Amino acid sequence: MQFQKRKIDMSETPSENNGFEEPGSGKQGKIKKWQIALIVVIGLALVGVSVWQTWVKPAISKPISKTLDLAPMVSTSELPTATSEPSATPTESIATPTPTKAPVCGVDQIWNVMLVGIDERSTEYYYGLADVIRIARINFADMTVNMVALPRDMLVTFPEGLFATENPIKINQGYFFGTIGMTNSGDFNSGANSLAQVIQYNFGITVDHYMVVNMNAVENFINSIGGVDVDLPVSVFDEERPSFGSYPAGRQHLDGEEALNLMRIRANYGDDFRIGNQSIVIKSILQRFLIAENIAKVPDLIRDFFSTFLTDLSIEQLTNTAVCFLTNFKLEDYHSTQIPKELMVEGWEFIPSNYGSSYVFRWDQNTVDWIYQNLESQSQ
Repeated sequence: MQFQKRKIDMSETPSENNGFEEPGSGKQGKIKKWQIALIVVIGLALVGVSVWQTWVKPAISKPISKTLDLAPMVSTSELPTATSEPSATPTESIATPTPTKAPVCGVDQIWNVMLVGIDERSTEYYYGLADVIRIARINFADMTVNMVALPRDMLVTFPEGLFATENPIKINQGYFFGTIGMTNSGDFNSGANSLAQVIQYNFGITVDHYMVVNMNAVENFINSIGGVDVDLPVSVFDEERPSFGSYPAGRQHLDGEEALNLMRIRANYGDDFRIGNQSIVIKSILQRFLIAENIAKVPDLIRDFFSTFLTDLSIEQLTNTAVCFLTNFKLEDYHSTQIPKELMVEGWEFIPSNYGSSYVFRWDQNTVDWIYQNLESQSQ
């Protein structure tokens, strides 16, 4: 039998090529590529979800610093007063109330937030006196903020056994004696926790949350938002520290260093004057964030700066709360006040921890009543 050879034409179609397909070509090959791509995408998604649930979510949900550990509120009849003469004690405490109106942001109706600025630049937060002490009452239902400044020289007493020193102390020492450098506790929130206890013990104010910043954090943060625009009622100049600069009356733009120096000047003016300048800068920062484009920057700013300050809030809480609040807040609903001079008595007091007499402000029930009224009031 004789066989006839056939020349195979490589240009023949698959159907003409004995049913064989080249690898990776045709419909069947395309389907396999999509299957592989789909498997890769699903795999990456599962890895992403796993990373989020295992590391990212717990990290951003965890408080940046430890939460406050305050003793149960004492009876108001047991609260002390720091006056030269006996006076009545507070008739009520200003703890966070039971919600009566649905909050616009978050789940809590009201926060009492303790804001502290310490006189240190070190990022370690081992020491520091609380030279800026403010209580901000944030109402998430009415979207208002009432803030009261507590002068650093207020004469106070601390609960028995809180510190290894004797009463009385200045209120700014309420932070210092609780710091990790003084207690070796290992807790970086210990200064905030002890100051919150001193405030609760003396004024009956229960702090819900806190934020502590040092001078470097303030300066760098203000620079990161492009500085602040302030409107000074009078010119300001520190004759003792010319390096702090001079600031004319009227509107002007300040960078971080200038704003920090302005908030520190007190020579020839007094602490109440310095508190007033601090209030101007704080309001200017808030005003800058009420611009929509700056609200959008909040998550990035929190991510960049969360390691430079102390707070019991988490990154997630800070981000969600800040964005929601700034979106729904109006500057006219922000009220910042400082205790009038006539409600405190200036003088000198022997402070055991200072080994001598120190300049102090004494206060009485009228001072406490004023603090309550201005934290709770909806209009000033």
